[in-house]
Amino acid sequence: MSYTFSEVSFDDLPDEQFEQVVDVVNTLDAEAFPRHVDNTAEELRIFATSPGIIQHRFLVHDVGLLAAIGAFRYPNDGTNAEMLGCQIRVLPEFRRRGIGSMLLAHAVDLASDMGRKTLQGFVLDTVPAGKAFVRAIGGRETLDFHENVLRIEDLDLALLRRWVADGPERAPGYSVRLIEGLWPEEFFDDIAHLFFILERDMPTSEAFEPREWNAERISELQDHYAKGVDSLSTLAIDDATGRVVGMSDMIRRKVDPTTWVVTTTMVDPEHRGKSLGKWVKGAINLAARERWEDGVYQETGNAFVNEPMLAINRAMGFE
Repeated sequence: MSYTFSEVSFDDLPDEQFEQVVDVVNTLDAEAFPRHVDNTAEELRIFATSPGIIQHRFLVHDVGLLAAIGAFRYPNDGTNAEMLGCQIRVLPEFRRRGIGSMLLAHAVDLASDMGRKTLQGFVLDTVPAGKAFVRAIGGRETLDFHENVLRIEDLDLALLRRWVADGPERAPGYSVRLIEGLWPEEFFDDIAHLFFILERDMPTSEAFEPREWNAERISELQDHYAKGVDSLSTLAIDDATGRVVGMSDMIRRKVDPTTWVVTTTMVDPEHRGKSLGKWVKGAINLAARERWEDGVYQETGNAFVNEPMLAINRAMGFE
């Protein structure tokens, strides 16, 4: 059987061809994510790219039918010079025909040409075929990640209110500010520093190194994703300096107001031990309950070795 491989940019694909991509991605996402809500074409064009990331994307066709998508990516700032991010997605009806292996060969050739020695990706428990493929090619698991899910009606509001009420006593000299929508430019440098700390300190595979973050990158990041999501943030501020030293950020897709996604909760190590994490976490959840009335589920993810954040999530009722 003969397959056609083509390298493409989603931005340049004609609408008719891109609609085929949208249909395939939605089929694959419905298999992978239990509460999946279909992507629109506009939304997929946003989420398929990320500022600061260079991508090589391949489509595989079988007699005109789109069968698989491969995406191979790396940061544009010179970090992670030996690693190539690798995502291979094949429709169920086209699996076990060698398409995944052919896409893998493209990834290996690309990595070799750039002097990159490690391919890194992820697999999901909901797609056993993905795990089987990684085992078959000799892949090694380096980090186990858990998606925490909570029905919003089960949020312990009394606990969250207590975390917020206790904040000023546990962390005198600090305050928490709620941001609806875009972060103010005055905080870009501080947020960039927090993102660097997050990547430096969070559990990752040994092949990953933290990227360089600055105000310009933060601006690009939020401007890009604001096209497809609503967002709330709570910022912990050191009143003496006016600096942002901790934050929690939550989004919901514009096409799916029922699911809140916590993208990050972090506190600068120099300001930990004061329950600032609980304060910003409690404040953002109470704000979302008040403003996002259509919410049904809340999702967040943590590595199994990140016990402090897992403990907070368990206290909130996450499974």
